[in-house]
Amino acid sequence: MTVRVALAAAAVALALAPGAAGAQTVIKAGVEATEGSLVYDIMKKFEEEVEARSDGAVDFQLITGGQLGKDIDVMNGLKLGTHEMTIACTPVQSIEPTLGLFEAPFLITDRESAKAIAMGPIGEEILANLTDKGIKGLALTELGFRQITNSVRPINTVDDIKGLKIRIPNSPFRRTIYQSLGANPTPIAFGETYAALRQGVVDGQENPLPSIYGAKFHEVQKYVTIANYLFTPCTIMASPIYWSQWSEEIQTAIEEAAVAAAEYSFVRGAELDAKYLSEMEKTSEVNTIDAASFREAVKPLWDEVGQKVGPELMQRAIEATQATN
Repeated sequence: MTVRVALAAAAVALALAPGAAGAQTVIKAGVEATEGSLVYDIMKKFEEEVEARSDGAVDFQLITGGQLGKDIDVMNGLKLGTHEMTIACTPVQSIEPTLGLFEAPFLITDRESAKAIAMGPIGEEILANLTDKGIKGLALTELGFRQITNSVRPINTVDDIKGLKIRIPNSPFRRTIYQSLGANPTPIAFGETYAALRQGVVDGQENPLPSIYGAKFHEVQKYVTIANYLFTPCTIMASPIYWSQWSEEIQTAIEEAAVAAAEYSFVRGAELDAKYLSEMEKTSEVNTIDAASFREAVKPLWDEVGQKVGPELMQRAIEATQATN
């Protein structure tokens, strides 16, 4: 190698070194979500905000479809330093139990309450707890409210759901909720649910509207009930190992972008609900439940949730929802 070539190579290496003037910091976020989902939309907004707020200092790369691993694997990778960033939803509860607060049925039934908790002091506390456990928590976003469909009758009061065989995910507490309502909860894998509905193996199922529409459940269900019985959040997260290597300017840009993406998630979630509900009304009968009667039926379960997340935190959540109603 000539002296001239060696000097050129050294100059290139210096230019690409972390922190070099004009060099971009590449940040990769691995997610299971794919294009067309709310989670994908949230992370595209996050990507846009990070790159804009960092004045181009960050090259944010969103790796979708689980290419970097399933949610739980990527979250573990954040701790180990093998992954940089991600967003995940229900699986985050396995690391931070206080997220189980959102499993209290009919506690959070509107976006104003959901946003007040997710983006208020309670949400900040949950994110701080997550950070203490080895994952940098940045923001809680919306995944959506869970609704109920069935092929037997409209569901207006608790009496209407009694005896119905409802498909649920494999969640012991979800089973408890439906048993408390007098229904017959039946765990079935999401990918097998359409066939189960069409063949009458179960009478109905529960999911957010985008999931219901995307899986075409409404095509084999006569009744769509807007229940808003559970609100599910997602969490934007980073690896503390990588976080410590990024400049303060980049950290600030990421924190601000996470908040902007969370704000956007509630707007986009409402837009998608309206869009899919309008489509479902063309083929299904849509109604809204009497939330008060359902809340009374499952309210004893709030104590069970409180025992898991802490009675004081549960009481604060109850007060926060009451303040917005």
